[in-house]
Amino acid sequence: MKSDLLMLTLMYSVACAAFIGAINSRGPVRVAISYFLAILTLCAAVYHTSQALSSISLSSQSEDAVVVLPPPPSEPSPAPTPVAQPRPSDSTAITASKSDADLNQTKLELLGVLQTVQRISKNISSLNLGAVADISDEEYESLQNKTLNYLSESRKAKEKLLSFASTAHGPLKLAFDDLSGGVNDLVTAATNAERFFKSENDSEEKARLAAFRHGIQTANAQFKKAGSELGSENSPE
Repeated sequence: MKSDLLMLTLMYSVACAAFIGAINSRGPVRVAISYFLAILTLCAAVYHTSQALSSISLSSQSEDAVVVLPPPPSEPSPAPTPVAQPRPSDSTAITASKSDADLNQTKLELLGVLQTVQRISKNISSLNLGAVADISDEEYESLQNKTLNYLSESRKAKEKLLSFASTAHGPLKLAFDDLSGGVNDLVTAATNAERFFKSENDSEEKARLAAFRHGIQTANAQFKKAGSELGSENSPE
């Protein structure tokens, strides 16, 4: 850098001296030659000056340049942990186990309804409707109220049984159908017993009493079949 400055200083000094010599020259030939040499020296000085300035500019640009480092390679995201799916055999076993549990629960509910209607049938069968002519008014009223209560209980048992219609399938379907038929017969028998007290003559009393007794018999027969299908030990004989 210092050598370039000295060279430029020397060249500009020579150019200045050449111009001074051209000014002081005498004669057209000397003047022309002096000015030619002076201009040539000045042009050389200007050329070297431009070269020096270009090198300085490039050097400053290289110093000011910011080195941009490439971004570090991104780490691959960890692969998601696979969720263990149950094997088909396990899923089948779970489904079968749930189905068995539902059937067992429905079976217990049906056994509960069976025990309820067996109790109602036994209680209503104990009513001695054929002897109402020989009892007091208080006993007659009490007997009539019992009949109404048994009719209400049998209807409630029928409503509860119907709530299991959608779940009593497969091996429980036959037991449900027999139990449903017996409950319908029980409701009919209780209805005839209740209407017995509203009979207008002996013929109506005899017809309703006969229908009541027949309904109880058919209901008990249906309960016996349902009890056998449900594995109940308390099915009526």
